[in-house]
Amino acid sequence: MTLPYSVTGLMLSILAFDPADQALGIALASSAIAVGSRCPHLAAGKAVVSSQGFTNLKVGPLALDLIECGLTAKEVMGALRQHDRWMDYRQIAIITAGGEVEAHTGDRNTDWAGHVIGDTVACLGNGLPDKAPLEAMRHRFAATPGLTLAERLLLALEQARTVLEPGALLVSSSLQVRGPSQSARTDLRVDIARQPPGSGGCSIRDLRQLYDQYQPLAELYEARSTAPPSRAGLSGETA
Repeated sequence: MTLPYSVTGLMLSILAFDPADQALGIALASSAIAVGSRCPHLAAGKAVVSSQGFTNLKVGPLALDLIECGLTAKEVMGALRQHDRWMDYRQIAIITAGGEVEAHTGDRNTDWAGHVIGDTVACLGNGLPDKAPLEAMRHRFAATPGLTLAERLLLALEQARTVLEPGALLVSSSLQVRGPSQSARTDLRVDIARQPPGSGGCSIRDLRQLYDQYQPLAELYEARSTAPPSRAGLSGETA
């Protein structure tokens, strides 16, 4: 059977914690469809996890549960290494709300695969030509401290795209950010690029368009969840 899209191709992700507003976030892009349904995992005020490479769908929820139980990020990664027999195929990163950072890239991931870590940030990728896209993400993130975490993550992902080959397939992408409260959130996904691969389609570009349209409404959506009467009638949207 010929599959229409890649299942083990190019993958990029950046995870971060912003001490200024105590927010956690993650942005990803992949040559596979619907990456946002499998790889990112985030619990407000606790931790953010990316489980990628040959993704184990149980890793993210398990890691968050262990953080909830009081384990450190290093202890969680140690537990995963003990209980997942295929860790050589996994790529995992964990950042806690305390700023702990742990990352793992198994040597059976699709080359080039690896990760780079900064202060409260981790960049991971596989199926890459080299680590240049990861360094580009890390440097771009570090250069934008005055912006919101969501904007910084998206800018970092866009920067990685500029150092990839023009024809690199990025079919799906996602962006998640949570503040300490559950209502302060961004959760956006592009499960498949508007234009098909080979025709100029890029899910990161689509994610940017989605984010730019969503962001002016974010405050309204949050206010409606916490004080519905005071926001009633201000918009035709009720969702």
